[in-house]
Amino acid sequence: MLIELGEYKEANLWADKGLEKLPHCADLLAAKAVALARMGDTHAAITYSDNAMAEEGETPYVWLSRGDVFLQAKEPRFTDCFERAFQLSTGDWLIPWLASRVCAYYEKFALALKHAQQAVELDAARAIAWAQLGTCQLALKLPHLAEKSFSQARELDSQCPAVYEGIKQMAQMGLWQRLRLNLRRLFSE
Repeated sequence: MLIELGEYKEANLWADKGLEKLPHCADLLAAKAVALARMGDTHAAITYSDNAMAEEGETPYVWLSRGDVFLQAKEPRFTDCFERAFQLSTGDWLIPWLASRVCAYYEKFALALKHAQQAVELDAARAIAWAQLGTCQLALKLPHLAEKSFSQARELDSQCPAVYEGIKQMAQMGLWQRLRLNLRRLFSE
């Protein structure tokens, strides 16, 4: 959760505390790898990711975090890591949602959109998945689709903070910019 909140130093600290008690926990090693990658220490992140992979028991998070580390390292094999995470997750919406969040962090919005769509397809009752889809659509300058996604998210959970953030981003986009994008879409069809 600390990684999702952008608290990478804190995530690294808590991963270390966890590793004192459970030094061979693959998910803790993977979380530390992500925290290090997000702080810019790619070499150490790869080392911790390698250590996580060497531990017994494959989990979707270990593969997802490896993809995150590979994205930071500009290693194209990150997509293979995400695919393995999806295989291990057996239809859980959370893993594609997290993959979308990772891709969005690294500004790979087309891939982020693809993974957000997968999350929504797996569980269309998750407001947070719809909000992530809207965020990706907005980043790709698709406000007409983003508005629908945020509306669906708000309908599912009117208290979801991600929905309010997305609606706020749409408002900041401005009416003229949205109108121009919508006109461009109409004329290109």
